[in-house]
Amino acid sequence: MIEKLKEKAQGLPQLPGVYLMKDESNNVIYVGKAARLKNRVGSYFSRSTDGLTNHDIKTDLMVSKIVDFDAIIVGSEFEALILENSLIKQYMPKYNVKLRDDKGYPVIRVDIKNEYPMFKIVAIPGDDDALYLGPYGGRQDTRKAIAAVSKALKLPTCGKNIKLILGRQRPCLNFDMGNCRAYCQKADLADDYRNAVAAAIDIFQGKTGSLVKRLTKEMTTASDNLSFELAAVLRDRIKAIKVLEQRQFFEEEPIEEHAALYKEKILKTHQWLEKALNLESNPDRIEAYDISNTGSSDIVGSMIVFVRGKPLKKDYRRFKIRSKKKQDDYGSMAEVLSRRIKRYLANDEKFSVLPDIILIDGGANHASVVRKTLDDLGVELPVFGMVKDEKHKTRALVTPDGEEIGLAANPAVFALIGTIQEEAHRFAVEYHRNLRSKSMLKSEKNSEGKNESDKRHSKGTEA
Repeated sequence: MIEKLKEKAQGLPQLPGVYLMKDESNNVIYVGKAARLKNRVGSYFSRSTDGLTNHDIKTDLMVSKIVDFDAIIVGSEFEALILENSLIKQYMPKYNVKLRDDKGYPVIRVDIKNEYPMFKIVAIPGDDDALYLGPYGGRQDTRKAIAAVSKALKLPTCGKNIKLILGRQRPCLNFDMGNCRAYCQKADLADDYRNAVAAAIDIFQGKTGSLVKRLTKEMTTASDNLSFELAAVLRDRIKAIKVLEQRQFFEEEPIEEHAALYKEKILKTHQWLEKALNLESNPDRIEAYDISNTGSSDIVGSMIVFVRGKPLKKDYRRFKIRSKKKQDDYGSMAEVLSRRIKRYLANDEKFSVLPDIILIDGGANHASVVRKTLDDLGVELPVFGMVKDEKHKTRALVTPDGEEIGLAANPAVFALIGTIQEEAHRFAVEYHRNLRSKSMLKSEKNSEGKNESDKRHSKGTEA
């Protein structure tokens, strides 16, 4: 699937546009924009020789859900921003939020009732008289958009209350550099300020074509009326808008630079783990385990693998518990680890590499059971339990002896361990549900000999 998607991405042009990632149900799960569609979309499906990507963990999880994508070519990068905004509003794709740490879609608030309206980024629209533009794909791009539009229209970016400082301060450096008209100096510029803000709102709403036509008409009228100063202002505004549409608006980080920064971040994260957990080496390969069941039904175990901070899905393994007929998380975990290590000792190629560290979903007792299992098999590996807080977020690692190592002080480590625990849980639950569905289907087939009333009753219960 990845190769097919990569091949499709290679057919895209090096032009600005918007792309829509879709899952197996044809749902749009992510909307993004690009200055060069071919490079940007292709980067999602690139793999190194060892099968790893250059993305962060959350992006890798999103990419694993992609089965197709659409791309829309536009005339400029600013147009891509506007179209992305429209499509996010239409589809509300879940991964646009998840890839920004669940901070939501940013919107731009304009306090149009104010004599000097200002642009401000907020998380959600408020119940007030302000105008809200968006939502947009990310805060960083939205800040760049505000800065670029303000510079083009010579609106202030200092954030100061113009009415309070009107005529009380000397013009700042932005005025000297030609980036602001110094509206804080003269009260008679208030109308022009509001006109510039109105033009900025039109730009954010994608109305640049009609805006340029209107400003051109106003410029001609001003010139005919011998208002040459106003005509010059309008001329400069038209020129700035046209330049704004054509220039590279979004600075895309080169893939190589992104990869280098990511590797450096993961290295520091693993170095912290090595020191905090008193390991003998960098925990390059991490294996995590979880158990899933519904009472005594279809008890399963999962083994997931992270290498250098990324999920290595070809090494994921699933276990159907054989020795337990009723719920026994400790016994089930012991069976999973025993079978995994025995396969390694038997030179099974699918289990040929041992991890640098083992993480168990559970507390000290779970970790202790696993350590005893390893000891019985003559294998020595560091084992830690992943302990959750009341919000079901991983708050600490715990040794088999009950010593806790808190994670909150290091956000990168906290995020990595939390993601690993969530992925182990997801993989286990997914397998359990598949088995349970098969069991229910088998049970339904076995009941075909019942009378029609029994069949109708059974189907009603399932619904």
